[in-house]
Amino acid sequence: MHYLSTRYFIRPPYITLEGFNYIPEKGIKTYSEYNYLKPGIASFLRTRHFEYALRLTEDYFQECNVIDFGCGDGPFLPSLARYFNYVVGIDRKPEFVELASKVVNVAGLRNVELICNCDLAMHDLKSKLGKTKYHVLFLLETLEHVGDKSNLWESKVNFVKELYDLIDETGVIVISVPNMIGIPFLLQRLGLFLLGANREPISMTNLLRASFFKDTTDLEKQWRKDHLGFNHKKLESYLRKEFYILKKRNILFQTIYACVRKVTDD
Repeated sequence: MHYLSTRYFIRPPYITLEGFNYIPEKGIKTYSEYNYLKPGIASFLRTRHFEYALRLTEDYFQECNVIDFGCGDGPFLPSLARYFNYVVGIDRKPEFVELASKVVNVAGLRNVELICNCDLAMHDLKSKLGKTKYHVLFLLETLEHVGDKSNLWESKVNFVKELYDLIDETGVIVISVPNMIGIPFLLQRLGLFLLGANREPISMTNLLRASFFKDTTDLEKQWRKDHLGFNHKKLESYLRKEFYILKKRNILFQTIYACVRKVTDD
């Protein structure tokens, strides 16, 4: 097992799945290989949200069970398995769950369970979790892909509210999302341009509006369950209507929140 120069995050073992290519034209086999396992500063920066998510929840280490919702092919599972009692990783893509299963086996993670929720409604997923109590749910780099374009921000918050059915009443949901506005967004787009990396097309007008005025009004109309059109500031304002944000960290290209729901008297 390899370790990054971080306090808590553990680099996952390198795993491939026969017959599956994440980006075939580049020979990349897995999501984690593309984002987190290549040497260099890019992979280091991409893993920082894992590190800060752990720092925000260190008070719960060895104290509770947790859920990694949208676990992908398992990059966060080795860390969660070390610091928490029991871990459930959930993802809607069967091929990611299969890869994550290999991570669990290779790394010997005996306190990790995996669930594919591609055909499960939230109440079915809750039933599948059984009577085990979970106190922390990690929703990392997932919420920007969720929602209804006609009701974008309310639908994202409603999704977070539904996730509370999976954890206990006083539980914490940790959310990380990309910063797609401001100077970090401008730097990101410039870096991608210089590297020749493919990204969703954006007009110069919308780039400048999002970068200098944090205005994503036009981009939100183009949102296709991807990053472009996402605005963490708008999301935050809607989250605050339903949740208390206990902790928040801005790490240049991502923002991380630790939230608990507001309890109202009936």
